[in-house]
Amino acid sequence: MKFIWAIIGGLLLAAGVLLSGFGGGEGSRSGGDGRGGRPDAGRPDRGGEAAAPVVETIRELAEKAADDEDRITAKTWVLGGDDTLPELARRRYGDERLWRRIVDANPRLAAGEVELGDEILLPDLEDIPDPVIDAAALVADLDDGRADRDVDEPATKARPVIEVPEGAPELTLGIDREIPDATVEPGRLVKVDDSIVADGLFRIPGAGTEADPYRVSWELLSSAADGYRPSLGERAMPQRIAALDGAWVELDGYVAFPLGGSDTSELLVMLNQWDGCCIGIPPTPYDAIEVSLTEAVPPAERHAISFGSLKGRLVVSPYLVENWLVGLY
Repeated sequence: MKFIWAIIGGLLLAAGVLLSGFGGGEGSRSGGDGRGGRPDAGRPDRGGEAAAPVVETIRELAEKAADDEDRITAKTWVLGGDDTLPELARRRYGDERLWRRIVDANPRLAAGEVELGDEILLPDLEDIPDPVIDAAALVADLDDGRADRDVDEPATKARPVIEVPEGAPELTLGIDREIPDATVEPGRLVKVDDSIVADGLFRIPGAGTEADPYRVSWELLSSAADGYRPSLGERAMPQRIAALDGAWVELDGYVAFPLGGSDTSELLVMLNQWDGCCIGIPPTPYDAIEVSLTEAVPPAERHAISFGSLKGRLVVSPYLVENWLVGLY
């Protein structure tokens, strides 16, 4: 904080010097600039627009200093009670979507063998090896469940069209989002009362904020498959899905905790019930959300939770292994 205030103090001093040059006293404002009587009719008065760039620079530098102060430069990290993988990825690599690379660098995380107080690796991105996954087994698992799902049918098939009032304002939400390994496909988002109507097929109530999150459906999340199926060479992410990236959302679903005896702050929330072993079939990337909790859950409390309401900030982050989509949300 001392470093931030030192920057602000220095820039304020510089701002004072700059502004004093623009003021020039009553004589300069009435007809000259004190340097040979040149008119200054086009010069801004003190306190006008001349100060805005300086103030903006102060704000930008202060924010940059805060970011630098928050940045992790060490290649190892001891897990604390407030740590989440997306937050560690943001502080270490500058992008919270890279949290799965932390898992790639720490296989014990995926196995649920890491507890609070343990040390994990945060190597440079180029030093993290690509995950080794049995692609044949992965394809077999997907094929086993394909007969029970209409995964080859568009999620928007045969949906009733939602009427949109004439003149309703159209939104550009999500069109400029950068989704890894995807290209955002423009759609039509329209504001109707307190909801967004997406492509005339999905109604999304809420404002996308923590106080008023979007109330989304699994059908909406699953509709990402309409254009985004990397294994088939399709990488067009619908705008209605890109618009959810970074927004606060709320939805209901089944819960599955990782196997293991330690406290965990990671779990799956899914459309269909699955216990990670014997009940049901594994979810697809389109109907499951990998969740980082703000507080760890001890083993004794996990069996008391099987279904509930999830509220949090959604990150759309495709995770591909040999063009197979393994995770999305």
